Amino acid sequence: MTSQGMKRWARWLTGILVVAVVAGGAFWAGRLTLRAPTPIAAEGKESLLTDVTTQKVGKTLRFNVTVTRERTPVAINALAGVVTQASESGVFDNGGVVYAVGGTPVRVVAGPDPYYRDLARDVSGTDVAQLRETLRHLGYLSTQGGKKFDQSTEKAVKAWQKDLGQEPTGVIGAGELVAVPSLPAILTLDEKVWKGAVLAGGEELLFVNAGTPTFVMELGSNEASQVPSDAEIEIVFGQSTWTAVITGQRQTPEGSIQLELAALDGGVVCGDQCDQLPADQQATYLLFTVSVVPPVSGPAIPVAAVVTRPDGTTVVTVVDDQGVRTERAVAVLGSQEGVAVVDGLVEGERVQVFGAGAQPAGQPSATKSGR
Repeated sequence: MTSQGMKRWARWLTGILVVAVVAGGAFWAGRLTLRAPTPIAAEGKESLLTDVTTQKVGKTLRFNVTVTRERTPVAINALAGVVTQASESGVFDNGGVVYAVGGTPVRVVAGPDPYYRDLARDVSGTDVAQLRETLRHLGYLSTQGGKKFDQSTEKAVKAWQKDLGQEPTGVIGAGELVAVPSLPAILTLDEKVWKGAVLAGGEELLFVNAGTPTFVMELGSNEASQVPSDAEIEIVFGQSTWTAVITGQRQTPEGSIQLELAALDGGVVCGDQCDQLPADQQATYLLFTVSVVPPVSGPAIPVAAVVTRPDGTTVVTVVDDQGVRTERAVAVLGSQEGVAVVDGLVEGERVQVFGAGAQPAGQPSATKSGR
């Protein structure tokens, strides 16, 4: 055989081998592809059982509530200079010194009319009548009534000034007296009144906290989200407990949430006990509690054992000592952190959890009642 023939024969033999390899691979691939799959044994569901026990569920949150009252000015400062004395806010009676400017005491006097001038000998008017009544109340004047600044009034004024450490001039200068509608009264001094402060005159410095108290709780957005809008809130002050509900809310520029509170009947939270609040404080901070989950106790099981049907009814699967399973209707009284207190079970019974198709409360089950 020539060398050229030998080359043709080798190429022909190589082609036959390639075809045979390809055909063999296709055969085995076809067997693997077309062969019926091997069945996988289904794993049986393990029944999880739990005993019914008596437990208590409930969740209470505690925050602060701010109580504010409208601050109403009762007197305007008429003296200019450095404050040399500043009294604490509180109860003041007729003739009480509230502050002093340059050593001159400013006193409160009961009466509806303002003091706008110097009061001296032979002056008359309702302002003089108010002064005379104060002097009589303090024991410096024995006679009652009268609108004229007479000799007895002058003598009483000098005695009063002497007791206050002033020069007994017998003259009350403008700005030394401020009229308050009724005394004794709880009065609040403005924060501008402190020893060493400089006053120019014309400042509103003396107030009464009057009007209806406003109850507001300010919470962060996360805290506010935990408080149900229909929650009943208990506020404790001293020996009193007031129940309130949320009537409105608004977001502050800082991002916090302010919840407005009212009594159950829509009135003021403190009702007829508002006089117990500190009248000398414009803002009072009280502790309140809110039940996010109302407390309830009774037969308790895992929430996952409760099945909610499409019609809204709730059932559990009770397992007796022989392992017989019976479906029973129950009523969920309360739940917290995966535990549900229910009506319809007895302590010591056993129920199934996630077994035989059971689903947690809130998820419908395909199992029909009675099966």
